[in-house]
Amino acid sequence: MPNKKAVIIGAGMGGCVPAMLLKEKGWDVTIIDRAGFTGGGVRTFYHGGHPYTFGPRHFLSPFPEAYEFLNKYVPLRDLKKINYSFNEKDATFYTYPVHENDVDKMPEADQIRHELATLPEETQAHNFEEFWIGRVGETLYDKMVKNYNKKAWLVDDNTEMDFGFEATVKVRPLESGTYYEFKDWWNCYPIAHDGYNRFFDIALEGCDVRLNTEITKYDIENRTVYAGDEKFQGDILISTLSPDVLMNYQYGELKYVGREFHKIVLPIESILPDEVYWVYYPNASETHTRVVEYKKFTLHESPYTLLGVEIPSLKNKLYPTMIQKEVDKAQLYLDAIPQDVFSVGRMGKYRYIDIDDIIMDTIEMVKEL
Repeated sequence: MPNKKAVIIGAGMGGCVPAMLLKEKGWDVTIIDRAGFTGGGVRTFYHGGHPYTFGPRHFLSPFPEAYEFLNKYVPLRDLKKINYSFNEKDATFYTYPVHENDVDKMPEADQIRHELATLPEETQAHNFEEFWIGRVGETLYDKMVKNYNKKAWLVDDNTEMDFGFEATVKVRPLESGTYYEFKDWWNCYPIAHDGYNRFFDIALEGCDVRLNTEITKYDIENRTVYAGDEKFQGDILISTLSPDVLMNYQYGELKYVGREFHKIVLPIESILPDEVYWVYYPNASETHTRVVEYKKFTLHESPYTLLGVEIPSLKNKLYPTMIQKEVDKAQLYLDAIPQDVFSVGRMGKYRYIDIDDIIMDTIEMVKEL
């Protein structure tokens, strides 16, 4: 009896994890990507000898199963990580997420302490602004969050974000204790110089990998896609594409925001303090949202350092928006997807999810096949 066949669209993390798990179960797997490389946005590239990813791709998770899965293939090291946030008005840096020890350094300390002491025990937030004000008060929200979020998501008002806003706040909005971020979670990065790249190689070994391949037609009812004259059909079809693309925009185009990414090499061995990995810029006067020093993740040895500067943009599609009407539109697509077709990953699910979520979701999906 021939092996079952899976066709996977997209060779990023969302495509590589199911490819590996299905391959281990004896499936024949074909994976197709229009890019000339595997790994998608998590792949490590090099600039002037410096390894980097498009954005800081640390592994962050409360799930031991996801950690154990990934650590088996690309051993991970724990990060002792602190992030800074530059406040232009105060002309100083604070830690981010907001830390209670920083409050006394702020000019509005008395007002902030009063607001924190009088916060209601429970609040029902209907949007991102209400969520933050209900947890840290108006002053800290205005100071640390308001303008950053508007820039990052390219919205005119944070009340526009009325779905899933808690997903953007993975820890307590006001931290205490040590300054280390996510101290209760797995917070890691691969030991290897090239990050997660070895995982992609292992995951796709033995698969039919088609890179630089543009899909020209989708026949999802028959679990089939075409690239020019070549036809790919599977017992199942797994897509990491946005579901509007998969279904020919029949309900309209889904809204995303993206990033322009600028690489800057500087003639100094390191530029940020030892345990500081990146700096947020929550000021309305700046277009950039974040600056990352990649040596902190990669432990690259060089007399120079590489910074990545991120600027929100509509030139690419990286982050599904947390706007209810867009989520509802995405759900129309997901509900219409036929049996044995799976839409996975951040774009495929139209959810703000990370590496660990992809691993956990895929493990459950493959169990049910």
